[in-house]
Amino acid sequence: MSVEFKCPSCGKKLFTYEYRVKKYGEVLKTCKKCGEEYLDPRYHELAVEGIPEDEFRYSPYLIMIVIGGLLIWRGIHLFSRYQLGLPREMQWLLPVLFTGLGIAAIIGALISMLSIKTGRKRIKFERMLEESKERMKDAGYVTTIRRLGYNVPDNMTNYYDRQGDL
Repeated sequence: MSVEFKCPSCGKKLFTYEYRVKKYGEVLKTCKKCGEEYLDPRYHELAVEGIPEDEFRYSPYLIMIVIGGLLIWRGIHLFSRYQLGLPREMQWLLPVLFTGLGIAAIIGALISMLSIKTGRKRIKFERMLEESKERMKDAGYVTTIRRLGYNVPDNMTNYYDRQGDL
């Protein structure tokens, strides 16, 4: 489900996003129209929320492989059929489209599964976690995101401050 996000201060439409899709990084953004800061609901601070273990599951990619296989099967099946409504010279379009999408889905799923298996995805998340911890050491940043409604536990700021003093 797509959600339209507008600047809380001036009401300018900033972006449309899928509420289930999470991004990780700096949650504080600035409106280009009015210059006010806002919380970007697409982004999450890993230092606050932790690394989500569901990012390292294979099941969504296995489903993509099955769907890709079905698309390839359908594309191959359509090569021997006449598609109603398409001119004769365009009869190749649907079979090639289905087959190509199926191949792309399978390749994308295999690449994602390989990045999980080799640990590259975990390394990427560890790097983003360290960047998030650095942001959370900035008391001004933490104060601003708290004021705007981001839930940061009290002990977290002190923890990162102490780590910086060590």
